[in-house]
Amino acid sequence: MKLRFYNHLIMAAVALSMIVAGCKKEETMSFEVPSKSILIEVDRAGAEGTTTFTSENVSAVDVRSVAQGWEVVDINLYDKTITVKSPSMFDNDEVRSGTISLEAFTPLGKSESVTIDVAILDNPDVDYRNAPANCYVANKYDTRYLFNPYVGGNSTELDTEYIEIIWQTEVNVIEYVDMYDGVASFYVKQLKENNEPKGELKPGNALIGAYDKSGNLIWTWHVWVTSSNPEADVVAIAGRELMNINLGANCNSEGDSDTKKIGGSYGLYYQWGRRTPIPGPQDWSFSLNYDKIIYNKKGYETSLKYVTSDAENGNVEWAEKNPLSIICGNKDNDYDWIYSGHDDELWSTTTKSEHDPCPAGWRIPDSSIYANLTITATDDDMNWQEAQKMYGWHLEDVTTGATYFFTAQGRRNYLDGRLDIVNDDDFRPIPWSGYYWTASALEDGNAEAMFFDLNSETRATWNAFEPARSMRRANAMPVRCVRE
Repeated sequence: MKLRFYNHLIMAAVALSMIVAGCKKEETMSFEVPSKSILIEVDRAGAEGTTTFTSENVSAVDVRSVAQGWEVVDINLYDKTITVKSPSMFDNDEVRSGTISLEAFTPLGKSESVTIDVAILDNPDVDYRNAPANCYVANKYDTRYLFNPYVGGNSTELDTEYIEIIWQTEVNVIEYVDMYDGVASFYVKQLKENNEPKGELKPGNALIGAYDKSGNLIWTWHVWVTSSNPEADVVAIAGRELMNINLGANCNSEGDSDTKKIGGSYGLYYQWGRRTPIPGPQDWSFSLNYDKIIYNKKGYETSLKYVTSDAENGNVEWAEKNPLSIICGNKDNDYDWIYSGHDDELWSTTTKSEHDPCPAGWRIPDSSIYANLTITATDDDMNWQEAQKMYGWHLEDVTTGATYFFTAQGRRNYLDGRLDIVNDDDFRPIPWSGYYWTASALEDGNAEAMFFDLNSETRATWNAFEPARSMRRANAMPVRCVRE
């Protein structure tokens, strides 16, 4: 049975305008449900769920079809909400998930149709509302994740009106991004093959933006979808717990030469002091220096932008509003991405700052954590053709003998933002290099990074490791997070 919900205010206004001035032949309209879904909490049969929609010049909405056993309770064209009720019980006649088709109409009959998914969740929500951060880990499939859209970083208050995807590394890494009744949410699905569940998720990364009533971007959150458990898979270094995986990666390759594992071990890149991540290479070998293809909220390809730091864009405020931009170094300011002066407090060696990109309970480490590491003797003595296959080094703690593997995923160069896995030195070109930012700022406007490289020509002389190399802040590098 078809149901119709009216916007009486629009109908009355149009009726009056037709009496006074007649009607126009052409009309514009829009009708969209950004979340594309209404999800009900696990085991909540007979429960109601609500989502919001956006519309322009819509006077009525018809319910064209409803999933078996489900009910459309209300479509409020004034508050712009859709409320449905799940089946009261589940048997052969009713289903736990399905779709609802809606058709919106203008006063003169123009129409647009949308289809939304409805489902009762199979797993409990992962609730991050009491642990705000700039990054949320998602490593469970068929699960909804909740967070507070009114808090950025640890405590920055936000006047968020709505949220949406800015980019993601694969289409549908996350889905059903929604904000209703003060709660933001996203969903991670289980992968299927030939319509059969695979028992795994689609790893990748996404960036969600918070927008105010005027449509201005006011904050971003990184969603890190990984098959690993980075908060449990840790290593002990210098008396502290360090994640055994790069921020944004899917695994630690542990020196395996399998190219899927090598590519999966690459994390995201960060310019020193910026909390917004920058995607890496399109493939594990950095072929042709291509950036990884990323996708916008509609699933269309989008791309990074490269700008040179100047008085307009070389500041924190502009950087926050332009998360797809790499701000290349300003030569008059020590090749910082900031145009004038240096902000040493963006990342902190003692407390977690509002600009720290790590999940709750974690932060960027200071450089002392790498002070006692060096390349293991086994790796250093290895035939360079074999060492090169690892794309990284096993590093040994000289005080304990413990070893750890760090991937060599290079950096994005401070001069032009290009992907750089080769140490560009006329006297000793290096096939691959590894850089890891720390929170340690230097007085000369640089900051410290852990660094290593491999030389394929004179390996015994130039295999290198530095726990705290001075680097330009406009470089974008991977990071490892340390437990607070």
